[in-house]
Amino acid sequence: MAIVTGEGADNGYTGLSYEDKVEYASPIAHPMAPEKLARRLFKLTRKAKRCKKVDSSIKSVLKAIEKKNASGILVLAGDASPIDAISHIPVVCEEFNIPYCYVPSKADLSAHTGFAGFLALVFITKSDEYGTLYDKCFSAVDQLTGS
Repeated sequence: MAIVTGEGADNGYTGLSYEDKVEYASPIAHPMAPEKLARRLFKLTRKAKRCKKVDSSIKSVLKAIEKKNASGILVLAGDASPIDAISHIPVVCEEFNIPYCYVPSKADLSAHTGFAGFLALVFITKSDEYGTLYDKCFSAVDQLTGS
């Protein structure tokens, strides 16, 4: 079953199944979110984007985590290139007890978040408008990382 990429984006991944996209992900992309959790995370990013509770640049995410001690969920793209750009971020997340996981495709992450380009990562903070979905995703990602 293929994940619909939303917003009508044709990114080369539209015909691939979730398992095929996982094969294209980087070898260091662990823990990888299962398909059901990835769909929930994509839904959460759409809602968080509407509420302006999403950080999507590496610099702003690191600033929020390290300096502002923000809590949230970090979603990384498993096929981000170059991988060196985001390879240090899971270590920072583990230091500050931020749950994180990978999704297979930066194209899917971008399309579901509503950005025109490609996103390597998304940091989602909690809001009352999507609190129950956030709590479900937070506990699932936290269990996945074992934090």
